Amino acid sequence: MEVIAQIVLQNLNSFAQEEFGIIWNLKDDVQQMKRTVSAIKAVLLDAEGKTNNLQNSNWLEELKDVLYDADDLLNDISSEAMKRKVIGARKILRKIQVFFSQENQIVYSFKLGHQMKAIQKRLDAIAKNKITLQLTDRPMETPIAYRRQRQTYSFVREDDVIGRKEEKKLLESYLLDTKVSLIDNVSVLAIVGFGGLGKTTLAQLVFNDNAVQCSFEQKMWVCVSDEFDISKIAEKMIGNDKNSEIEQLQQDLRNKVRGKKFLLVLDDVWNEDRELWLKLKSLVVEGGKGSAIIVTTRSRTVAKIMATHPPLFLKGLDLERSWKLFSRVAFDEGKEPNDMELLAKGRDIVKKCAGIDQHKDNIFSILKLSYDHLPSFLKKCFAYCSLFPKDFVFHKKTLIQLWVAEGFIQPSQDNRCEEDVGHEYFMNLLSMSLFQNVTLDDCGDILTCKMHDLIHDLAQLVVGKEYAFVEGKKEHIENRTRYLSSCTSLHFSEKTSSSSNKLRTFILLGQPLYGRQNLGPPPSHQFPFLLSIKCLRVLTLCGLHLITIPNSIRELKQLRYLDLSMNKFLVSLPPDVTSLHNLQTLKLSRCGKLKELPSDINKGLRHLELNDCGELRCMPCGLGQLTNLQTLTHFILDSKSKNGDISELSGLNNLRGKLVIKWLDSLRENAAVVESANILLEKQHLQDLELRWVLGETEYWTDPIEISRTQEKNTWVKDENQMKDEKILKGLQPHHSIKRLVIDGYRGNSLPDWIANLSSLLSLEISNCYCLKSIPDGIRNLVSLQRLCICNCSMLEGRCARGHGEEWSKIAHIPLVIVSAFNPTDLRYIN
Repeated sequence: MEVIAQIVLQNLNSFAQEEFGIIWNLKDDVQQMKRTVSAIKAVLLDAEGKTNNLQNSNWLEELKDVLYDADDLLNDISSEAMKRKVIGARKILRKIQVFFSQENQIVYSFKLGHQMKAIQKRLDAIAKNKITLQLTDRPMETPIAYRRQRQTYSFVREDDVIGRKEEKKLLESYLLDTKVSLIDNVSVLAIVGFGGLGKTTLAQLVFNDNAVQCSFEQKMWVCVSDEFDISKIAEKMIGNDKNSEIEQLQQDLRNKVRGKKFLLVLDDVWNEDRELWLKLKSLVVEGGKGSAIIVTTRSRTVAKIMATHPPLFLKGLDLERSWKLFSRVAFDEGKEPNDMELLAKGRDIVKKCAGIDQHKDNIFSILKLSYDHLPSFLKKCFAYCSLFPKDFVFHKKTLIQLWVAEGFIQPSQDNRCEEDVGHEYFMNLLSMSLFQNVTLDDCGDILTCKMHDLIHDLAQLVVGKEYAFVEGKKEHIENRTRYLSSCTSLHFSEKTSSSSNKLRTFILLGQPLYGRQNLGPPPSHQFPFLLSIKCLRVLTLCGLHLITIPNSIRELKQLRYLDLSMNKFLVSLPPDVTSLHNLQTLKLSRCGKLKELPSDINKGLRHLELNDCGELRCMPCGLGQLTNLQTLTHFILDSKSKNGDISELSGLNNLRGKLVIKWLDSLRENAAVVESANILLEKQHLQDLELRWVLGETEYWTDPIEISRTQEKNTWVKDENQMKDEKILKGLQPHHSIKRLVIDGYRGNSLPDWIANLSSLLSLEISNCYCLKSIPDGIRNLVSLQRLCICNCSMLEGRCARGHGEEWSKIAHIPLVIVSAFNPTDLRYIN
């Protein structure tokens, strides 16, 4: 709730003169709404602490509803101001068009003004009711202080524990290693995992082991939980509950451990403040050699701050051990019953729990601690994951784009872009073990992750009525539902439509991209409904065999994220897409029949994805004006023109991630211009660059010997194209921070000297470069290079042969070198 209230206040504070010109007296209305929302926000903490009271719960639901409506209206006003600014700048309308446009603007302004008054009236009623409910002001604090403190202790019977023998053995090998000798005498071991996995149980097992007990003079167990209070921790270590002053405590603690080999368990640590940890650590560094601290935590950040050894990331028990644990708890004396139906249900529960140590009744209370510990803006991002099915593969980049589109990202004080802040949010959730099964891309960055089934259950538990994930046939959508996703083809009835007109998100998950069956296109009568939801910010319609997109898409003024990927019959987008002035992300990957994009796309666009658009032959006019663009997966030069224009890329210096430039041979007539332009040199955020000529796209199966014969017959053409390609490649020097580079279909004899400047390069792939005779000497200096792939480059195959080739000494330092003639199983990266 705090997040929504804060977003409304931010929108009110950001209104400029353009917005104030939309509605008469808007400035006064904005000030009144700011005062009312601020007054309500001040009592939110008190209200949320009394949700067991039905009146308070209803008050919060009504407040949430009106805040969403207020946010939608304020965004509508901003969109209208932006639209009028754009129309005014074009100055191409005929007089009669201007007349009717102005008339419509007056009517629309009146409508917005009426809605503003209506929302203020609702807010006033809610503000009045807070007095009736006796809600009091409380400063917004982390809810940690209001939670019941968790308590743990050191004892556990080993016979009561199932599994964890390997993990116990690993930890004991560190603790009992006589060779351990650190400068400060104390080693720190961290056990990391989400709630309920058995971190505390494992620490208890190790703590109570006979060999461990005999190896340490002092043994101490402290349950730290939420507050990392040095005084309280010191009191527990000393066994002093006299509330002594910190000066006395630090002296007593240092005296207790000085010169003695001790073992300390700090259980359930949440503190991510490095300074606090260093202050506590400084009090125990005088312990004897071989002293050790075991830390249990859900946070990878805590482990990174505290641990002196690689952390132990705890995983769930296997199915056999999980079933043994479940049987002990669920069945009399742990014996399986003869009831086959009961056994089947039990096995389903075990599979769902996936190795969690805790009893079913305790799981969610334990897991919810992780959620409660999150700041409000991260709670919103976490809850959003409930829109996706279990075992869903989240693409980090896509998830962040969705968070940005929904307005979940708070403005940063250091002027970072929202995507960078979103990355920080993602890493925080990962650090808290709320994501798992991470995969990396070729540049070493996180590509995908998953969510444990129980964590997914937790996300669905905390979201309330505003989120809905529909798996079966469900006609009715709650009136307060704002975020809707489905893995079935929804058919909106009149009743459903009327309750769904406030949706902000509609995601259809029924395409192969998400591991679901292809649903086919939605019924034709569904489009008018979908395109009439004026508050939509996110619309995903992938893999539906769509042929056209209605012009009425222009009515989605709030739309920020549009995903039409995998619509393989989609030929073009309507020109009205350019009217979506708030659009940030447009995804068209695997639209195989797409031939063109509309000109003059919204200048605020940040992400344009065009992977596997095989029939797209050129880029739209005006692309170079999209200076906010961060993602441009492909830049496609006009393959039918001998005068390709790559200058549209020159101003796009915010591009990041991956960029593929195709049909570079069309630049040959302008090779000298390209050579001097240095179009890519300033793009410091790009990490992955593919430079492709037409040969690499269309002549994979051509025999190199036949090509050599053709070149002998056309010596003049060969030499001219070689020189032109060498000029083109020289002018396409990337920033030195590039991590992956692909050169495909290049006709030059040599690579440019700038290759030696790519100090961060991890992977270099050279393919279909039949005329290439040598590798630059400077490649010896690329100490970061981990992988070199030379594929279907006939003149280099022998020269780069392992051990004896003339060029081998230049590349011998690279850990992985692949040199081969092209065949279908070779590693290639063609999108």
